[in-house]
Amino acid sequence: MFVWSPSDMPIIDLQIIIHRLHVKPTSKPVVQKRRNFAPERVAIIEAEIAKLLAAGFVEEDSYVEWLANIVLVEKKDKG
Repeated sequence: MFVWSPSDMPIIDLQIIIHRLHVKPTSKPVVQKRRNFAPERVAIIEAEIAKLLAAGFVEEDSYVEWLANIVLVEKKDKG
């Protein structure tokens, strides 16, 4: 199946694609230092998150101890 955006996948059962953190209650969280991004990267991150939220592909949740920094990966040009 090829899709161009998360909104192109409404027929997929959410139980298949939902990711949950199954954390052992006895595990101690490791906190990463919050990473600061350049303003142009912040704009890219916010735009991508807005697209995923609008498509209903992700939702906000609260795992304060288990947060990890965002990693930006540049896509290679098509062609």
